[in-house]
Amino acid sequence: MNSTAQVQNRIASVFVHVTDLRRAAAWYSELLGVALREERLNGGPVYWFDLPGTGLILDTNANNRKDPQWREDMQPLLMFPCDDIDAAYAYVKTKAEPLFEPERHTGMAYFNFRSPDGRAYMVCWSQGGGEDVAPVHSSSPIVPRIGGVFVNVRDMKAAAAWISDLLGVPLREEDTGDSIYIVPTSRGADLLLDDNRVRRGETFEIPFMFDSHDIDAAYAYATERNLSVFHGIERHGGVAYFTLSDPDGNLVMVCQEEA
Repeated sequence: MNSTAQVQNRIASVFVHVTDLRRAAAWYSELLGVALREERLNGGPVYWFDLPGTGLILDTNANNRKDPQWREDMQPLLMFPCDDIDAAYAYVKTKAEPLFEPERHTGMAYFNFRSPDGRAYMVCWSQGGGEDVAPVHSSSPIVPRIGGVFVNVRDMKAAAAWISDLLGVPLREEDTGDSIYIVPTSRGADLLLDDNRVRRGETFEIPFMFDSHDIDAAYAYATERNLSVFHGIERHGGVAYFTLSDPDGNLVMVCQEEA
């Protein structure tokens, strides 16, 4: 991370916004072949998966909606970690629009902000938040690991310049004409700026992807369990992938890099 940037260049967690927490937690648990953690369904608004590199948070926003100042467009796409929440807040104020001041709880603090293109993000400090999570045992050919997080953009050059500046990483101007621009991260999921939706005139978005070592086995696993398929297997340039739709219509890609 650049010494002047107060936001780490890695994705701590991805958010999926859902309406029924138990239903969503069960769906993602089945997809990943992991046990449902009943103790995390304790009446709170979130359920989380501790995954290596980048975690997954299901969020109903039930508590947020009790706040009269809350708006649906304040839902964050992803969470960037930081070492000092107050320094991060002061820093982000010079780059973007904070949506609220840091909210503090025991062992953690966070705030949301909006980028120039209207995206909402979270910055979070948590006690022990920099610790690595061990690989998760799974009975599924879909690996419990988020390989990449997509940020759908309309203006690739502007988006790449802004987020590179925010995270203190070099901008590769020669790559901003591509449909996918990879923003360097220190570890965990790749951060992928994506203008494919705009290029193709598509209205849907795909927020992130899980890895797989066998895309055909992963597809069979999903269809055998009647997990809703949004798009079947495609193969392009050494990559194979398909897309599922969760119970709330959120899209999830499963991807394998093929030799």
